[in-house]
Amino acid sequence: MISKLCAIALACAALPVWAEMQALDDEGLSQVEGQGGVYLSGEFSVNKNGGVLWSTPTTANQAQWTADQRSCGRNGQIEVCGLRLGIRSEANGGWFVLDNIKGIFSFEGLTLRTRLINSGFGGDGAAFNQDVLELGLPNEMKFKNTTFSVAVANQGGWQNNKTYAPSFQQTNIFSGQIDGTVRVQGNVLIFPKN
Repeated sequence: MISKLCAIALACAALPVWAEMQALDDEGLSQVEGQGGVYLSGEFSVNKNGGVLWSTPTTANQAQWTADQRSCGRNGQIEVCGLRLGIRSEANGGWFVLDNIKGIFSFEGLTLRTRLINSGFGGDGAAFNQDVLELGLPNEMKFKNTTFSVAVANQGGWQNNKTYAPSFQQTNIFSGQIDGTVRVQGNVLIFPKN
């Protein structure tokens, strides 16, 4: 008896099922609830083998460099240059610089979505009553051979591929190297500016 019931159940499960997709009208669509956003995972490398805009010279003698060569080494050492991010906080102010960023970064679970702010923030949220962009930080970020420097500077860039502009002054506050896993939690809200 049980084997006959199993055979009937298997036969019914093997039958093809057809379902037709149909468009929802406004009333049906208003009953649908969902959650929007993007879930991102990935790995990227920054200047692991040198930048795309310049190549690493073969000699420490700057007079022999071509226009597309640059070294970030010091005291005559040749070193591949990393990425530079400069942020100017005021129109006539100095620069906050993340310099010589190199390495491999990977993450899983970075989320991106919009969020309505209409409460909280000491009462300012109700008055704001707008959508903001929310970056949900992944639980873990992995770093491999990652280096960076945090600095302040009076200008944001190079004069040319060989040297800093004569008036350029950059003070490195600290440099770091990360090789491992870092736990990050929370989110970052990006507010629009009119």
